Amino acid sequence: MGRRITEKEFQERHKLMLVKYFETLRQSEGFDVSSGPQWANPLKVFHCADGCCDLALLYARMGLHRYNLLQGTKLQLSRVKKYNRTRMCPIQSYYMTLEAEDDCGSLQTFQTKISEKEYRTFNLECTVARLLGEKTITVDGGDEDDEDDPKLPELPRENPFVEDGTNRFRLLKDSELEDNDWIRLYLDLAVATTNRSLAVIKESLTNLKILKVATESSQGLGDYDAVFYIEYEDSCEPRVGKDVHRVAIVRRFLDKQSQVLCLSGHNQSINKIASMEAGSSSALD
Repeated sequence: MGRRITEKEFQERHKLMLVKYFETLRQSEGFDVSSGPQWANPLKVFHCADGCCDLALLYARMGLHRYNLLQGTKLQLSRVKKYNRTRMCPIQSYYMTLEAEDDCGSLQTFQTKISEKEYRTFNLECTVARLLGEKTITVDGGDEDDEDDPKLPELPRENPFVEDGTNRFRLLKDSELEDNDWIRLYLDLAVATTNRSLAVIKESLTNLKILKVATESSQGLGDYDAVFYIEYEDSCEPRVGKDVHRVAIVRRFLDKQSQVLCLSGHNQSINKIASMEAGSSSALD
């Protein structure tokens, strides 16, 4: 019968195990590490062989979107292999490993990190988006001073979906909507992040139907700092009640130096535009 280890030896072994675990966590940047002791592990591991939650799928597509913006590529999500999510806090970060398909149909392993800045608010940042093995700029997110965060977009007094002679806004063509599927991603994120319980989206996003999309006339679809106005219908009564005609306001800000992508905004009833226009007209009378 072997010798029983002493309490001191047990504590030393346990301490060494934790040191090795957190060193592995640091070296892998949170992406490829097995679960440590639950009480000490800052990450919860999810393997997606049998599928993946809808919110994680949206976050994976956001990471690919950042990479495509910077590299001029058209990588598409094939599947999420696994992700590690911060635990013990409703505001979470996702360290995701996925498979992406390129124009030639080849599959490539991809890593991305998406961090939520607020709970149940459309305010996200992507600090890592890379093919496996690539050395890219990485910036720790989630704890920075909010003073440097891009401002959340507000609904303009003018109706962005109606030509008023000022040429401030431009309506996107149907062909532009078809060629840029990230516009639908923006809408899905705007609705999903504000309609959730922890990491679970409460209602399906299949009820969403884009009607019109407008942007500032001075902005191009590929601009790093741009605001998009998405008019849409949402027939999901548990989510919006009778206010099915709605608008999502989305700001995209991609910092050239850090390469951090921020997406922020909100969604609301389209009736607010009419109310603001009426108030503006009354003030001019």
